[in-house]
Amino acid sequence: MRNDVTSMTAVLEGFTSRTPTSDGLAAERRPVPFADSVPAGPHPSAEDLRPVHDLRGTLERRRSSLHYAPLPVRTDVILSLLRDVLRRDRDDWGLDTSAGALEGFVFAFRSEGAEPGLYRVTAEETCYLAGLDEIGPAENLGVQREFSTGAGIVALYASLDRADTWAGSHGYRISALRASMATYDLNLRCQALGLVGTLFGGFVPSSVHHLVHSDGATRHSLLATTYARPPES
Repeated sequence: MRNDVTSMTAVLEGFTSRTPTSDGLAAERRPVPFADSVPAGPHPSAEDLRPVHDLRGTLERRRSSLHYAPLPVRTDVILSLLRDVLRRDRDDWGLDTSAGALEGFVFAFRSEGAEPGLYRVTAEETCYLAGLDEIGPAENLGVQREFSTGAGIVALYASLDRADTWAGSHGYRISALRASMATYDLNLRCQALGLVGTLFGGFVPSSVHHLVHSDGATRHSLLATTYARPPES
């Protein structure tokens, strides 16, 4: 942690700039597509998505946990929750066209009702990208091994290229805010269903950049969360 107020103030002031730092042509560039992706389905029923706890109960019980039961979680439920989260981000912010849409990548290690592996989720579609053998060792995805002991990890990505063209450093700040809100939204909805997990910034995108086609500009990881059944399950 830094306690150099002068340096940190300069960093924060830098985020107020709305002047693009790139060539301003982000709209003409597209992230690498997923040519071999397979549409994921079917979707869970409304009953499957019914919360176990109401809002107050969820907030009272909410904990950031790295202790998990070694049990699978229904991946279709996680995918459905994430897609709804991204749709809320799209509709609430209205920035997908100008600043770029958020994307979610689900690394399902212990999966029930669907193949384990890597899934991509947007507000418009959900698809299966790769199996566990292609992902490699789960502990490579986080700076702490505990992150890999959950049933899975969800990582939120954004286009920093589009955000910068839209509003410079301020665009990055807004993208980080959107990703944070979306990740907390997902985490709380998982906890409302009786699951546990923790948000973390120590996701290691380089370990899977070849699978998610992340180049640090058109597609960049911002925040992640684990999900799992509680240890008392």
